[in-house]
Amino acid sequence: MNAREVAVAALVAAMYAVLVAALPMVSFLMWQVRLADALLMLSTVLGWPAVVGVTLGCLLGNLTAPWGSALLVAVDAVLGSTANFLAGYLAYRIAYRKGLKRKVLAACCAIVVVSIIVGSYLKFLLEWAFGVDLPLWLSISGVVPGSLAAIGGLGTLLSVALERYLKSEGSAR
Repeated sequence: MNAREVAVAALVAAMYAVLVAALPMVSFLMWQVRLADALLMLSTVLGWPAVVGVTLGCLLGNLTAPWGSALLVAVDAVLGSTANFLAGYLAYRIAYRKGLKRKVLAACCAIVVVSIIVGSYLKFLLEWAFGVDLPLWLSISGVVPGSLAAIGGLGTLLSVALERYLKSEGSAR
């Protein structure tokens, strides 16, 4: 990556980590609307630097998780950032600069990836940290609505708006 791409990745990572750390009440636990996940859709506009940024941002943001154990925080950081890498990479491959229909498809794929991976390991984090034993389907179901709102709604709008802005900036030059 060149210097500009590194700067973009660092900026996306910082925004993601700050949103997670600043909004812990909606970023963790079973019913979550992780607003930072809207940034996953930036990979459809900014490409690989955004994929790297949401991965690193999730790793850093999840280090602030309220699990009460360094081991559980590490599990959340590693598995969460893995989910973000896969979701961001898929979105990038599906819709990088390819229009709204592809962005919607990319958002759907990212929602599925994040909901299944995060929902699956969240079941065990909740059990180990708080003694709450949920069925796996319920743990996954707790992540889906927030992912729909953050990735599908806010993230898609963000990516469309950024793409339009960048196109208008390019034509203005």
